[in-house]
Amino acid sequence: MASVQVEDKPKSKFSAERRDELQRIRDKRRAGIPILRLHHHAIRTDDMEATRVFYEDILQLPMVHTMKMAIDPTNGKPTPYVHCFFELADGAAIAFFLTPHRDKAPLTPQDAFDHHFAVKVASFEQLSSIRKRFDERKYPNCGINHGFCYSLYVRDPNNMLVEIVADPIDELEMNERYAAEAHKEWLSWTSGDHSHNEEDYSSVFYPWPNSSVEEMNRVLPADRT
Repeated sequence: MASVQVEDKPKSKFSAERRDELQRIRDKRRAGIPILRLHHHAIRTDDMEATRVFYEDILQLPMVHTMKMAIDPTNGKPTPYVHCFFELADGAAIAFFLTPHRDKAPLTPQDAFDHHFAVKVASFEQLSSIRKRFDERKYPNCGINHGFCYSLYVRDPNNMLVEIVADPIDELEMNERYAAEAHKEWLSWTSGDHSHNEEDYSSVFYPWPNSSVEEMNRVLPADRT
C-alpha cells in the first residue's frame, strides 16, 4: 500500500450541545447491556513466536498471560500446551493456543465475509504508524473506506484476516443515527427492500483513499464474481 500523508481532520459540523445529547443517549443504552466487553478471541497457531512478533511488536499489544498447561481438559490426558494472551486497551485480549500434540492448526475461513475480526485505534496517526510497520516488515495490506469507518486489512502469521479501524470525526453522530434506525432498516430488508441506505458515505472525510483492486486482492480473496 503506497505511503499517504495523514492530513488534518476537519472540524465536526455538529454542535457541542448535540454531541452531549447523543453521548447521554449512548451512555444510557450501554449502561443496560449485561455483557461488558469482549474477553478474548482465541484460535490455534503453529508458530507462537511469529504470532507474538505480529501482535506484540507490530500491533503493540503486550503479551500479558502465558498459560503453560499439562493436561488436555477435554480428555484428561497429559498433553502439554500453551495459551498466550495479547492485551487490548480495554482489557480484552487476542489469544492463541499452541498444541504440539495435535495436528496442524486449521485456517480460519479465508473469505472476509466468512471470518475476520476488527480492532479499533484512536486516530489515523496510529493507523499510519501501524501501516508503516507492516510495510517495513513486508506484510501486504490494503485500505477500504467503508463510510462509517476506514479499515486497514492485513493477514497475521496464521493467515487470519485482521481489520484495524479508524473512525471519522463525527463517529458519535453517525453511529447514534444508525443505532436509532437499525431495527427499521432490518425490517425494511426483510420486507424485500435491498437498496443501499447509506447515501452519506461518500461525503465522510478520510485522509486515505481506497487501495487499488490489485492491492486488495493481495490481502482479500479475489474469487468473488
